[in-house]
Amino acid sequence: MPYHTTKKDRIMHIYSNSIVDGYLKDEFGKRGVCNKKPIRSFHVGWNDLPSNTQSLALVFVDHDAIPVCGFSWIHWTVANIDPSLNELPENASINMNLIEGVSSWASKLLHDDWRLSLEDAIGYGGCAPPDKDHRYSITMYAINTKLDLTRGFYLNELLRQIDGNILEQKTIEAIYRA
Repeated sequence: MPYHTTKKDRIMHIYSNSIVDGYLKDEFGKRGVCNKKPIRSFHVGWNDLPSNTQSLALVFVDHDAIPVCGFSWIHWTVANIDPSLNELPENASINMNLIEGVSSWASKLLHDDWRLSLEDAIGYGGCAPPDKDHRYSITMYAINTKLDLTRGFYLNELLRQIDGNILEQKTIEAIYRA
């Protein structure tokens, strides 16, 4: 008798058509820059979510930025993604009505020439490694509730609200060339 999986047996899966051979395509970072800020967000898809998933949250960070700027660089945070969408297509940060947070492009630790206004730093802020290739983490959280967040939230606010509400989480990584 063949083995059949049920929704309960499945493991959440995330993937990106924008990652090729472990590398995030050039257009999703500094080689796709528009007005100082790389803004073309990458594709991310998901399937096999836990059955009681009410919303998804996405966090895109660069931990390799720590030696360069002193902290993990937050490139993109999104809250309350509708799990039935099955994907965020390329450029969703611009083309979709998402609840997005503030990226590190607004950090007061940045030189004035690089820092964006708080408003301009909401949404996707692409990869721009200044020193060498960096490895980026894309984490998707399946959550058992809708979050009480609005446009312009900070990552710490998202993390506080998902604490105790995460059904499952998955991370994929990609390298972006310096």
